[in-house]
Parts: sequence; structure tokens; C-alpha cells
Amino acid sequence: MRYIYLYLCIALSCCSFGHVFAQSKKDVKKLHIRSVTVTVVDAGTDKEHTESFKKYDANANVTAKEEYAKDGSLKEKKAHKYNKNNDEVEEVTYDETGAVAERKTTEYNGKDPKLETVYDGKGNVVKKTGFSYNAMGEKTQETTYDSEGKVIKKVVFTYDKYGMKTEKKTYDGNGTLKQTRKYRYEY
Repeated sequence: MRYIYLYLCIALSCCSFGHVFAQSKKDVKKLHIRSVTVTVVDAGTDKEHTESFKKYDANANVTAKEEYAKDGSLKEKKAHKYNKNNDEVEEVTYDETGAVAERKTTEYNGKDPKLETVYDGKGNVVKKTGFSYNAMGEKTQETTYDSEGKVIKKVVFTYDKYGMKTEKKTYDGNGTLKQTRKYRYEY
């Protein structure tokens, strides 16, 4: 266990929170890692502070994540829940006082998300996003509604014959095209 901790400290010292985690989900599961704490030591003062903390379940899913400021105060805390397929079904974001700031739930149709609902800290629906897929299982549309059910954003995706995304068109709530993002591949 000591060697695993040492290995994690070395790996994590090479990157800061927010960058790609040094270990893959596969490694976290294989090594039965239950949590990771990232600390930073200031070279000039030798002061150490916790930068982040992550907790994992038996399937290597992140169940809790915390970020701290340099003074040690909590910046953000998130909790995650998963279904039996390891799909995230709930994400709760807490503010610096520990109160719920936002809750996001996701419903699935098989393995694909079909509806994502965001609530404020009081449990009121802020927005809902519905997802549509083609027969190949490729996401073709995302439609976001406000708390009144009015469309506020729509995103349409197109794919080539290989199933690679070729275009992403974003529309506002009035149906006005706001942006087209094109993807080109060299085969």
C-alpha cells in the first residue's frame, strides 16, 4: 500500500488538478484505489496545501471531488452517483458553505442519455436537455429547454459514412443559426 501511495504522489506531482489525471480509470480499478489527495508544496515557503481530493467506488467511478484554494478553503465540492451500467445519473455541486448549489440528473435510454435536468439549490428546474440519436446510435440532436419548457438552444450533428462527426450546428431559441463547426478527416 505504501508503494501505491508513493507511486500516486510521484504521478500526481507531475500534473495539477484540472489536467488529465495520471492514472486511467482502468488503473484505478485494477489497483483498488479508493481516493487520491493532491497536495502542493510551495518551493519558496515550504508551505503545503491540499489542492484536490477524489474518492472512487469499486468500479473506479469518481463519487466525490473537492477543490481547494491556496488558503485551504473549499472552492467546490461535487458528489456523483451512477447506475448499474456505471453511467452517471446524478451530479450534485455544493458551494463553499456546503449547501447544494446545483443538482443535475441524467436519464438513459439503454446506454445513451435521453434527458438531462438541471436544478438550482432549492430544487427548482433550471433547464432540461433532451438528446436524439440515429439508428447507428450517433447523437443527432440536443435540445435545451428553460424552466418554462421554451427551447433556448438546439444543436444538430451530422456524420459521414464512417460515423465520424462532420458538422455541429448550434441554433438559439428562435431557431437562428449561431455557429457551424465543421470536422474534416483525412482517411
